[in-house]
Amino acid sequence: MDNIFVLKLVLSFIVGSLWITMGTVLAEKHGTKIGGLIAGLPSTILISLFFIAWTQSTNVAVDATTIVPIIGGINCLFIVAYIFLLRLNFWVALGGAFLVWGLFSFTLVVIGFNSFTISLISYVCLVVISHTIVEKGLKVRSELGRQMRYTPAIMISRAVFSGFIIVVAVVITKIGGPLMGGMFVMFPAMFVGMIFMTYFSQGAAFSAAVMKSSILGAISVVVYGIMARYTYIPLGIIGGTATSIIVSFASSYLIHGYMTRRTT
Repeated sequence: MDNIFVLKLVLSFIVGSLWITMGTVLAEKHGTKIGGLIAGLPSTILISLFFIAWTQSTNVAVDATTIVPIIGGINCLFIVAYIFLLRLNFWVALGGAFLVWGLFSFTLVVIGFNSFTISLISYVCLVVISHTIVEKGLKVRSELGRQMRYTPAIMISRAVFSGFIIVVAVVITKIGGPLMGGMFVMFPAMFVGMIFMTYFSQGAAFSAAVMKSSILGAISVVVYGIMARYTYIPLGIIGGTATSIIVSFASSYLIHGYMTRRTT
């Protein structure tokens, strides 16, 4: 295993640990809207695209972004399936969500999907449909923060588990080419980490509420992928990454304002 890939795994573990742990703590303290927003910020995609560009080329990284929006839409279906099946059983819900994600995502790889325009349009449609289903159909309501005592053992266990999930996603990304890589840079590793943390610490209703907020919160991830597609080549890896981060976080700020005003 080359040193650069080891570095990628280490950084992925650190970022994933901090990101998901921070997200669950903020959700528990300040409510599910904040938690969903944090879960939706770019993490795996940021690290993965950077290292694809560094170890292969910026062109390969740009090619990997073709599938990013539509996989972001499939991630929304992952959330809908989880919330819908959660009324039956946690493991049924998680398994059903993975089944939905796997079927749709691997179908795109098998058919050699390569249209960024269709990818983007599909994402917009799936976000609107998914948010409408959980908001109006399943009637999932946001929840306020709760009091919780955080021991070192709780924080360490959350960090280790979260980092492990992100690392697994990064390892799988290395296996395939640009299409498979683009698929797994969007693997819902952050969502899985948040699902486990919130369900087992706060219960089904709280977990569902965080995931509902993540549908809109994760728009910033797709924004990051779009910006990387158009900035990596003209601005280089560093300039493209920095610009993508700024625009993505700015979109996250706007999304938070919308969720605060409009969603329940």
